[in-house]
Parts: sequence; structure tokens; C-alpha cells
Amino acid sequence: MRRTSLLAAVALALAGCSDTSPDNDAPIAAPSRTQPDAAPAPPPIRQPLAAEDIEGAALTGELACSFAQRGAQGALLVAMADVADEARAEGVLKLGPLTLRLRAVEPGGFNAMVRGARFSSGDLEARVLVTSDTPTAGGESPPLPARLEIGSAAGTQRIDGEWACGP
Repeated sequence: MRRTSLLAAVALALAGCSDTSPDNDAPIAAPSRTQPDAAPAPPPIRQPLAAEDIEGAALTGELACSFAQRGAQGALLVAMADVADEARAEGVLKLGPLTLRLRAVEPGGFNAMVRGARFSSGDLEARVLVTSDTPTAGGESPPLPARLEIGSAAGTQRIDGEWACGP
């Protein structure tokens, strides 16, 4: 895919899922005094990576980390790296209908990803921020609450979920 086509597709995918505020020209209904405020709608669950997407990315590395959106049945981002400090993680991200190959911005191997990581693919940046040290489940490598921020010239998406790293 040509670079301009890829950037246009990324812009459309980000625009469709962005967390921007509503149009300022839209009429605003006055709140009803007889009905309680409605709970905000949950964010849409994004389509996770399929096994074929991950295998097709041919990621290299000894250990992996993954980000899954809260409530989803699969990962949106998978990254792998060797343990060596000079290694740079490689990843794959599902963004709407697109599957994008990513590379860690900084070296540091697997250990640099455990507490979060920053990846890029051209003009797009994906950043995983661990938001709590309290695991959301048990096990040898329990998932931690995290936020995935995906940014480009088209805007930024923020997705809450879990970051899990390990064998």
C-alpha cells in the first residue's frame, strides 16, 4: 500500500474511533428533572487481532506482551522482544480494518516493555501506559490495568484495558 493511502486509511480509522468532544453547533437538550442522568454508553469494543494477523507479522523475540481492551476477547496489540538490552521490540496493532506493524521507539528488549512501551509506525505512535501496579488476575505473569494511546495527525485514541507480559 502506498504511504498516502496508508495515512488516509489510518486517519479514517482514528476519526471513526476518536474520543473528541461533540460538535459545538449541535443542539443540547436540557436535562430532565424527573429522570436520573443516564449512564454513559460503554466504549465500543474494537476488533482484536486474529491469529493470522499475529502469525503474518512474523514478530521475532523470546517473550511477548499484549494489550487487550477492557471487555474484549483478544489483543489489539502484541509485541515481542529478546531479553537483550540492545534488542528493540516489534509489534502488530489492529486499528479498525488495518493491521499495522510497529517497532519500539527505544531499545531495551523485553524488560523495557514490562511497565509499558512506546511504538511507532511511520507517523503513527502507539503508547501503552500501565495505570496501576495491582494485577487484574492471578498467575505467573498477571495482567495490569493499562491504557493504550494511539496518536497520529488525525488525533488520539485512548483505550482502557490490560497489559500482560511474559512467556
